[in-house]
Amino acid sequence: MKREETRTFNPDMLVVARKSRGMTQGELAGALSITSPYLSKIEAGMKPFPETKLDALCDILRYQKDFFFRAERFLGMGPAFVYHRMRQSVSSKLLEKVEAQVNVYRMHVEKLLRSVEIAECKIPSYDLDELGKNGTPENIARTIRASWYLPSGPIRDLVKIVESVGGIVIPYDFGTMQIDGVSQRVPPLPPLFFINSNIPADRWRFSLAHELGHIILHDTPRHDMETEAHRFAAELLMPAKEIAPSLRSLTLNKLLDLKLYWKCSMQAIVKKAKDIGAIPERTAYYLFAQLSKAGYRINEPGEFPREQPTLLTKIVEVYLDKLGYTSIDLCNLLAIYPNDFNVLYSKTPEKGHLRLAT
Repeated sequence: MKREETRTFNPDMLVVARKSRGMTQGELAGALSITSPYLSKIEAGMKPFPETKLDALCDILRYQKDFFFRAERFLGMGPAFVYHRMRQSVSSKLLEKVEAQVNVYRMHVEKLLRSVEIAECKIPSYDLDELGKNGTPENIARTIRASWYLPSGPIRDLVKIVESVGGIVIPYDFGTMQIDGVSQRVPPLPPLFFINSNIPADRWRFSLAHELGHIILHDTPRHDMETEAHRFAAELLMPAKEIAPSLRSLTLNKLLDLKLYWKCSMQAIVKKAKDIGAIPERTAYYLFAQLSKAGYRINEPGEFPREQPTLLTKIVEVYLDKLGYTSIDLCNLLAIYPNDFNVLYSKTPEKGHLRLAT
């Protein structure tokens, strides 16, 4: 007679679930009618979770029971997230919520990719120190453009490119405009890019390029990570040799024309011009002052459609259209409630060509 397997409550999953809902230990303890010290010991693995409270826990945190018994780990965000932790303008509670929700997405992706194959990941990583004098963010950006066979001129759809080389781009509401994006690479899973769903299209593109820079350049923390990722993004989107001839005699009108062509903000173009020596620092200062006077530092003119990620929703469509899953089946697979499934995965992508895993 086969013995019934005993499932073990995973305190790490309790921590993930609680933080993903933005709740403190005290708030969850109060909702469960237990003491904060007891909940703290549960999360530390020192006390068992009371079975009589499991239904209430699921209703409060909106995860199915199975979620709390999965043998998953709560992982940190990686080197690039250090910058956000150092910023005083973003609360530690919000950063913990972001970190937890990224963990939940990563767990979802791991589950979903068991039955669906996507493009092999062709996003490399480089050690700038090992490359010596050639190890600059600009050189790496040029190498990436060449290795991905990108033509000269603007990248028309960066999201499409990133997804075609094995990255997954996820629009994400951070609950603040202080964070444009975060990213995470946990092999063998593909790199995940979370970009603020509330920022304009030009900032969206640059943020994705910036996070791509972190994934490629920063396996370990570095002092100038943010500057290096910015330099990588600027060169990837606006190669110096190609944009330089257009950076003479800049005016606001010319900056607007360049923005619509390169799909980068007017401010990013001014900074690029200054960084490559196309304009002196005093000219850049003057142009930034003009942008501020016109109100463009906050709200630039020249909006264009934002690029739309499709890969993750295409993966979900394979389950629904080819594997015979219902939305309820997917909720059970991911251990989430239907309302959350609809929020996360109910967008309809363009039809694509993904293969079933064999």
